[in-house]
Amino acid sequence: MRPQVNDIRLVQVFLSQTNTPGPGIYEVSASDTGTLYCTCPGYKGRKTCKHVKFVQARIDGNNGHYPLEISSRATQDDATKAKRSNENFREFVIKFGKIEVF
Repeated sequence: MRPQVNDIRLVQVFLSQTNTPGPGIYEVSASDTGTLYCTCPGYKGRKTCKHVKFVQARIDGNNGHYPLEISSRATQDDATKAKRSNENFREFVIKFGKIEVF
């Protein structure tokens, strides 16, 4: 079961090509314990997916931290606001984070 939005922090947004109508926009988030969750249909059935594996590999290769890539358009005020809550951080990542395309 996926925790509530306030209990997890968005780590990465993915844009995937899908065979179904509509955009394939998926989010990988992490809990305080380091458990990763994804919003893609594959994750729901298997509790793992290519998005989670991608994020986990980057965490493993970076001393346990995800190397979030942020646009230079983000200001210090934007970053400060993002630290106030997981919801603010989510908005910050969506607005200024690099979107991975699969």
